Amino acid sequence: MKNRRMLLIVLSLLTMLALTISACGGATPETVATEVPAVEPTEAVVAEPTEAPAEEPTEEVAEEPTEEVAEEPTEAPAEEPTEEAAAEGEQPFAGEELVIGLMTDKSGALAIYGPSQTQGFYLGLEYATEGTMEVAGRPIRVVEMDNSSDPDTAVTQARELIEAEGADILIGNVSSSAALATIPVAEENDVIYIAEPAAAPAITAENFSPNTFRTSRTSVQDALVMGSGLLGMGETFVQIAPDNAFGIGSACAFYAIVTGGGGQFTTNDTAEGCGTIYAPIETTDFTSYINQILDSGADVLIVSWAGAGFAPMFQQMSQLGVFDEMTVGTGVGDNQTLAAGYADALGVVGIQVYHYTLPNNEINDWLVERHMEEHGTPPDLWASGGMMAAIMAVEGLEATNGDSSAEALRTVYEDNFSFEGPKGTTTIRASDHVALQTLYFVRVVSVTDAEFRFVELVEEFGPERTEPPCNLVDAYADRCTE
Repeated sequence: MKNRRMLLIVLSLLTMLALTISACGGATPETVATEVPAVEPTEAVVAEPTEAPAEEPTEEVAEEPTEEVAEEPTEAPAEEPTEEAAAEGEQPFAGEELVIGLMTDKSGALAIYGPSQTQGFYLGLEYATEGTMEVAGRPIRVVEMDNSSDPDTAVTQARELIEAEGADILIGNVSSSAALATIPVAEENDVIYIAEPAAAPAITAENFSPNTFRTSRTSVQDALVMGSGLLGMGETFVQIAPDNAFGIGSACAFYAIVTGGGGQFTTNDTAEGCGTIYAPIETTDFTSYINQILDSGADVLIVSWAGAGFAPMFQQMSQLGVFDEMTVGTGVGDNQTLAAGYADALGVVGIQVYHYTLPNNEINDWLVERHMEEHGTPPDLWASGGMMAAIMAVEGLEATNGDSSAEALRTVYEDNFSFEGPKGTTTIRASDHVALQTLYFVRVVSVTDAEFRFVELVEEFGPERTEPPCNLVDAYADRCTE
């Protein structure tokens, strides 16, 4: 503390010298470019002076400065925050704006999911910061961009968020294709990217990057839940999925789980085909694909889909008799899709990532109450994931005392990092950055309930039961065994 006071005295006197020199015309502006911090420097950020003057400058010296005195002062370099400072709760980055780039889809093929993702995210920030919208003394500014789930747009916007908006962290992407396109941008710019709700396994497998984490589950985790539930409902299987990164990843995950459990696929039964009939994500007329499903003769149909296509698909399945011929298992979607497309599919079972009626904990209670206050409806499918991403970001920054550098956050997130969210405890696996979390196997029981109580719980699968294998490849493969 004594050294700090001495440094402040010296800085103040040097400022006086600079002003006197400037007034007398005895030096050029370049000679007196020394800057004094606007706020009082703390021990954590100001280097201890290496040389203290033998005595304080006198007024005589101040009035007759020599050229040597004018040129000598330089700005003291700031020290990096130390572990000791962190332990003492100091906030070396306090006052510096923290910019979060939030990537979503509110106008493209997956636009029905964007609002629940972003609504959950903003409420998550409110919850995690206790309403201050600050973390470690840093005010938070969110810059939201809609990429319409287009990968090229996602790349352009990710660069804009980092380079033009100064984003310290990127979060989001409804589309797995957009998420995969974002990964190299975050890597090149050395910022952390948290994927949510994109589900493609490749995000944290063959496309792994040390800077990319996720709060979203993977479709392999979906398959672990669905496979366990459906293997007891039939012996032969067929799938339909969109022909994109999400659909292929999901279908092949189900294929591995079901065949590993003794099930057999009757169509495209190869490692490349994954027992699946693929259709473009933009499809609205599914007649030809449904006829292939019926011709397969399978006991169980697994539907992996995302977006508005759910409604016409299920309507056409009902009209063509699919529900009479086979058991249908699917990812159970958002409330809007359930209301619009499941009227003829009551009784279907499947994986539910989140429904507001399922978790039983205080954080989910808070989310439901605030969502009702803010939006007039209960939180929908991706609200929990948006909230989880916000909590992960805030708690990571609290652990680094506001240091948003990729190196600092990686160190925290790879050190047995876990947090409490609306689905309970989520743990980030250090090896591949997969988020181990609770998922639900449910049955659709209504599509008209006034409070959106559309599903009933068949079985809850905790994080230990939904943990997927580590599938890193090439240079990162060794991480799976560390």
